[in-house]
Amino acid sequence: MHNLFFMCNALDDITRLERGIVTDSPAASRKVFNISKATRKAGVRVLVISLGRGKQDGSGRYFRSKVCRLDGVPVIYLPFFHLPVLSELLTLFSSVPLLWRLHKKINTKTVLFYNRIPAYLFVLVFTKILRIETALDLEDGETDLTHWSLSGIKSRILSGLYDTLCSGGALLACQALESATKLRPTLCCYGTSEAPSTMPNWGLLPITVLLGGTVSYDTGAQLLIDAIRILRKKSPSWAKNIRFTITGKGDCIEQFKALADDTGSPEVIVYGRTTDEEYRQILTDTHIGLSLKPISGVQADTTFPSKVIEFASQGILVVTTDISDVREVLAEGAIYLEMNDSTLLIEKLRWIVENRDAARALSLNGVQAVSAICAPERVGQMLSEFLFESSTGAQH
Repeated sequence: MHNLFFMCNALDDITRLERGIVTDSPAASRKVFNISKATRKAGVRVLVISLGRGKQDGSGRYFRSKVCRLDGVPVIYLPFFHLPVLSELLTLFSSVPLLWRLHKKINTKTVLFYNRIPAYLFVLVFTKILRIETALDLEDGETDLTHWSLSGIKSRILSGLYDTLCSGGALLACQALESATKLRPTLCCYGTSEAPSTMPNWGLLPITVLLGGTVSYDTGAQLLIDAIRILRKKSPSWAKNIRFTITGKGDCIEQFKALADDTGSPEVIVYGRTTDEEYRQILTDTHIGLSLKPISGVQADTTFPSKVIEFASQGILVVTTDISDVREVLAEGAIYLEMNDSTLLIEKLRWIVENRDAARALSLNGVQAVSAICAPERVGQMLSEFLFESSTGAQH
């Protein structure tokens, strides 16, 4: 049987809260665990090896490594120390002995690295020495490779090391990332869809619009802030039938909190960072999911907004900027913004409020679109073949 070791920094809520980690990416963690579950359905044994770390608070608290199981997927969390430098060293020197023990016990294995992270380098060199097959899951392309800054030099070095030391191909978050690595073959993997637990009730007012994840300028949060301010200033009658919910964290969250504190129509509710269970509950009350990364922005072609898969698979109508591979995945199952324009966003939202039956039909198109491309069974089989049976090296 094939065995996959998924090296990452994914976190479940219990471990995140237990270790006091505030710098995680919940969307990335959900994608890792969902892909792992999908690959298990294809008959591959998957073990998630998580660094289990985040920003240190200087308290000196120490957390031992631990093993748990999440929806059937075994997860090993490496130890974590809340002290700078020592924390990084602990991660480096705890990962190699673990891989050595696994290497001695398990045959026919591949190590899949989630993004090009410096903390993996010891493991990457070790796998090269032991001739263990490796592959890269490239979710975020570097945006500073042409810069002669310290971060740009670091990115070029990391990119070169991974291209040299990885023995296999690369999973890509979007097609444009193919030019960001020399690894071949490549395969686009957008994530996995989920069967909708409940469908949005479009007969229920107000229509709820969700913006979640990293709430920052780089992800287009200012576009929504400007739109809400315009709506409150002009007070169109239809705006009473819409409200906005905000989850996550970022440099724009305080502006949303100010809008929430200021009474006005449309209503704004800010939840901030939520647990996965709280987030799932928020999704059940959501009609529209926003993905507003700026067109021609630094992240427009260097990643894929996985939240659109999550929204669409739950019957939530996606309103998104036309970036990356989103249109290729969602096709006619979403509403697209062709410009970074708050007035255009307002026009799209007004159309939805005034044409709810048509909006619901679009959302059902989205469910069908992501199911065709991102069904767990399809993704799991695709990854199994790519990681363990792609002997010809043909590009997918």
